Amino acid sequence: MSSSILFSLLVPSYNRPELIRETVNSLLADDSRDLEIIVSDDASPRRTEIKTAVSGLIQSGRIKYIQQEKNLGWSNNRNALVAAAQGEYVILLGDDDRLKAGAIHCLREWTIKYPEVSIFGFGYDIIDERGNRVFTLCTPKSILYEIRSNDHWKEILAYDAVPMWSHHPFTLCSKREVALAIRYNPTVDIADDVVFIFDALEQGHKFMTIPEILFQWRVAIEAGGSYSTLSGSMERCYRTRGLILAEWLNRPALRQEVASLLRDPRFLARFCMFKSSDAIELLRLLDAEPADGKALGDFICDRAMVARLSFLELLERQARAVKVMGFMHVLNYLRYKWDQNRLAGSLRKKATRSP
Repeated sequence: MSSSILFSLLVPSYNRPELIRETVNSLLADDSRDLEIIVSDDASPRRTEIKTAVSGLIQSGRIKYIQQEKNLGWSNNRNALVAAAQGEYVILLGDDDRLKAGAIHCLREWTIKYPEVSIFGFGYDIIDERGNRVFTLCTPKSILYEIRSNDHWKEILAYDAVPMWSHHPFTLCSKREVALAIRYNPTVDIADDVVFIFDALEQGHKFMTIPEILFQWRVAIEAGGSYSTLSGSMERCYRTRGLILAEWLNRPALRQEVASLLRDPRFLARFCMFKSSDAIELLRLLDAEPADGKALGDFICDRAMVARLSFLELLERQARAVKVMGFMHVLNYLRYKWDQNRLAGSLRKKATRSP
């Protein structure tokens, strides 16, 4: 490994030639000499357009471009990038997202201050298809997650209150040796980044979220001021929770505190985002050996798609987030709701003016 490279900025690419140049340009804005930029196209149908979009940067040597001969899939393209990297730390960025100015300088300071931390998560702007900021999510203080040091790790595993409010699981700053050892798991579909973080915690690594807004995540804005990802539907997200449960439950050497949590109906109701009565029924499915990820995903999707959280349940969720991130999270939540209402009003006005 080259000691001169501290950060490897990695972009897994697939079928977005109209956005890839914008993403790469955001990485090139930092002229530090201790970083490298690698793009890996996963044998996408529009691979020629993608390579053309960044051809000048390839020829100038400013980026390294990898053309996969066959489609590796979502997770293995990321693993291929990590394997090709030379930096001490790796940072993945979606091929439609943008790194913010000063992000690398900021991360450099945090890695120097906390060399014992294996993975850093950070805040981000949510931007629309045109690149305009619509929301900002970020922890108001730095938080260290480590199993047995406190109960905060349970919030990472539950994945209903703290994650996404404090960090995005895909775009992280991870030690390369950790990413090489753990790898992104293709059996859990789009949840491979969520499982990556928890696998790191389960293996004794330290994960820290920091109060810095360092990148921009692109989404599709919907009526009412809500948003959806460009990579998957809510139905797909629900089904992946079944894959995650099966992945964890089928492991023979899972920590006892983790195994016990996975059998707790209250935890299951939170993790699956449905009612406690559904969690009791889910426990019966969990008795199957080995656990069937597809069956679990179908069950979770069917129940979660019709479930509606009550006001008290929503309030309890934010209370848990405040317990971990501090009272300042209340201000972040209010800002989010303000932005959401403002956006919804703007969309209504546009709809009214439309013929």
